Amino acid sequence: MDVLTGLERRAWCALAAEPVAARSYYEKVRDDRIVLLPIDQRPIQVRDAALVALCGARWKACSLADLSATRLSLAVCTVNYSVAATKDGVPYSARVSSVYVRRDDGWKQTFHQHMSW
Repeated sequence: MDVLTGLERRAWCALAAEPVAARSYYEKVRDDRIVLLPIDQRPIQVRDAALVALCGARWKACSLADLSATRLSLAVCTVNYSVAATKDGVPYSARVSSVYVRRDDGWKQTFHQHMSW
C-alpha cells in the first residue's frame, strides 16, 4: 500500500512544482476513465477536463496527514488523507479520497474527490 500513498505524495509534489509538472505526472497516473469531484464544482468525467481542473491551479505548501490505503480487491485500492495547502494564493484544506485500479502498466487513478475540511 506504500506504493499508492507514494503516488499521492508525488502528485502533490508535482502540483506544488508548477502546472506543467503536475500535468506531466497526472497524465501518467490518471486512468482513461476518471471521475473527479472537486469542491464547489460539478463532477468531471472527461480525462482532459480533469487534468485541466486540477493542474491549472497554482498549488504551494502542500502538507498531507493521516494517509491510509485500503485494498478493496486485488485490482482496486483507495487512499484517504487530509491536505493543507495554498491554492492560487488562498489557504486550502480538504479531506481527499482517491481510488486506483491496477492496469497492465501499473496503478491508475480512476476517482479523486476533495471535500471541505
